[in-house]
Amino acid sequence: MAWVFVDEHPDSINDAMLYVNSGLPVLNAAWVDWPASYHDGACGFSFADGHSEIHKWRDSRTRAAVTYSYNYLNNLPVRGSVDFGWLAQRTP
Repeated sequence: MAWVFVDEHPDSINDAMLYVNSGLPVLNAAWVDWPASYHDGACGFSFADGHSEIHKWRDSRTRAAVTYSYNYLNNLPVRGSVDFGWLAQRTP
């Protein structure tokens, strides 16, 4: 279940990784780095066991529009986000 590669939102790219604080409870969730959603509201993942999948985001807050404004999506709260919970469960 551990992801290895992921599409990061272009407006969130600030380093060579997508950081997810998987220790945060969903009620206090915040994206440190933002996953992409430009695949019709979905994001591509590849996993350590070799499989890959496209995951469709359910929370509209995760599907942020691309504006090419550097780093504007970092460290934003998304309290109660089911998408954050899904990704946190798959983050080693």
